Amino acid sequence: MTSVSVLWLAPPDRLPHDLTIVREAASRSACRHTSPDHRRLPDRAPREAAFDEYFAVARCACAPAPLLVGALYATLAEVRAFSRHADGTLTEPDLELAAHAAGLTPGANSVEPPAEATVRERWVQGHRLFFALTQATVVALRHALHAPSPDGSALGLESAAHFLRASAAALRVTASFGIDEYHEIVRPSMTPPHVARAGFSGLWSADHRVLVRDLRKWGLVAPAKSSTLRPAHRRLVEVLTDVHHAHVGVCSRFVGSGPSLLRGAEPGVQALERLCHRRRAGLDPAPVTKPADRPAPGTETSPCPVP
Repeated sequence: MTSVSVLWLAPPDRLPHDLTIVREAASRSACRHTSPDHRRLPDRAPREAAFDEYFAVARCACAPAPLLVGALYATLAEVRAFSRHADGTLTEPDLELAAHAAGLTPGANSVEPPAEATVRERWVQGHRLFFALTQATVVALRHALHAPSPDGSALGLESAAHFLRASAAALRVTASFGIDEYHEIVRPSMTPPHVARAGFSGLWSADHRVLVRDLRKWGLVAPAKSSTLRPAHRRLVEVLTDVHHAHVGVCSRFVGSGPSLLRGAEPGVQALERLCHRRRAGLDPAPVTKPADRPAPGTETSPCPVP
């Protein structure tokens, strides 16, 4: 088990439809990610519950926006501790751009992270930041869907792109350790008896499930939206394509032609390629880039957790 503290998140279905609600929560100094008033939600899908348990995530239905803001503050603090150059600057500036998009004030309400994280802790902490950024992306997509004006929809799309870029950055940091460490420490921790269920996968993530659904919703309505939104829509498609390519890269680096934990004998990269094509097609009907045209595997990492 990891030594990190519990991270409270709302069920993603209960996230707000307005990005300004999150930004207003960020502006209030009382926003914290823990509170004695939080109550864990019972009776969740078993796989989603098992996935949350591994990453020390607890779900609470109260105050979704403050919970999200607190989670972003806490997880950014955790990841900043192992994502700096020797001169103290961040290795991934996209993380700070996403924080700005969510209305977070640098340094405010931050949590003091441990001086050094183990490989297992880094894996957990980086994914937790990914989960918070995934929820922020869901809010931004809903903002784009429900905004009464093209300008409002454009704000949602641009913010979603920021959060997706930061998601890829978060996992670049998360996976910045050796292949041997992955196979000796991380991968075994996601198999029985360390977890209760076999076949552990990022597809078990409740946040990923809702993100895929809301991307599909935007893809369905985008053609009927104002033509002024087309550049923002294209940027969103490009970012999603880039992070999917990155996911294939990290899977190729750690797993190669081996099977994923979920798919058994099927090579993990092959299964991931198929899923990435499906996700991309749900957002945009244009032809999907062929794998041969993609960047070389292993050069980046992904916003979809757990290869």
